[in-house]
Amino acid sequence: MNPGDSRMRKRSFKATSARFENYLSEIDRAQTTNEIAEGLGMTTSSAYTTLQLMEVFGTVQRIKRRGRDHYFLKGIYSDEQISAMLPPKKVKPKPRRARARERERRSNLYIQARARELFSMSIAASSGEGPSALAIIGLTQQETAGETLLAEELPRESEVDLEVEEKFKTPITNKPFATVKYLPKDVRRLTVGQTKYLNEQLKNLDGYEDIKDLGTIFAKLSALEHGRYGRVFYFSNGTNPWDYVQKVTIDPSISDLMVSPSIDVNRWSSWNDFLSGLKETRIRYGKDQYDKIIDQFIETDHKLVEITVENRKAIYVNYILNKRIGERGLEEQVKASYVKEWSYLEKVE
Repeated sequence: MNPGDSRMRKRSFKATSARFENYLSEIDRAQTTNEIAEGLGMTTSSAYTTLQLMEVFGTVQRIKRRGRDHYFLKGIYSDEQISAMLPPKKVKPKPRRARARERERRSNLYIQARARELFSMSIAASSGEGPSALAIIGLTQQETAGETLLAEELPRESEVDLEVEEKFKTPITNKPFATVKYLPKDVRRLTVGQTKYLNEQLKNLDGYEDIKDLGTIFAKLSALEHGRYGRVFYFSNGTNPWDYVQKVTIDPSISDLMVSPSIDVNRWSSWNDFLSGLKETRIRYGKDQYDKIIDQFIETDHKLVEITVENRKAIYVNYILNKRIGERGLEEQVKASYVKEWSYLEKVE
């Protein structure tokens, strides 16, 4: 590697990490990669790479909470402050065996309670003070059947939450998906430009190594029609119907920021136009203005005057004045000079 390139990268990283530190110091809560990228106006992949390096150098600290990484400045906050800055922990569901034992215990308690109730009702029936034993047995069977059906139909919400939480352990996940012939009907192949731009967005993320050699990418048409890439892709070596396919899913914190190259270019172009409008317009001075200065000096009785031009350095003003004096043939009448930060016009004697 060229030493000059290495030094340039170090300077670039220092400048970028300083922006990150300044941004994080002004926020009173931990930030995700998505939030930092949006706050600093940069791509998520660039923010992710910078945060990884800052973590290596001990500048930031990373804690995973609710399936996402949260970053904050290291060595500044106490454990209580860090806990307050992070989202609350999700209550872990009970293991399946524990839930089964709990259901069994509750079922046994229910049977015992019903047995005591039935025993008391049977005594009342035998004394002629209650309903017949046949009616009691029929009612009990219906209630028990209803209870069993209800238990089987209850959704296991805790299991669903656990599945969602563990779904995105890395920014990029992939799994085998048949061949190109069996791709969904609503997917379209990305163009060369779209493919290159997508790879640039993903190349610094964990999980990219497994798919980087697959050069043909398919995405959902519904996403492409709105200028986006979406979350689900199909990577393949080519378009042959029998080429194997990898189904790739991107973490929503990253995929939500990925738009088509044309939209991203227009977005940054509009942003740069906005920034250029905020800059102070620099006054332009033509040769007529410098000629006017020279003529006014010749008409006066002064032999030496100091010349100042707004937003121009003395060495530049001196160069332009001497150039105009030479082009107009006035070398025998006047000359220009400068000393440090001051420029002068002087009459020749």
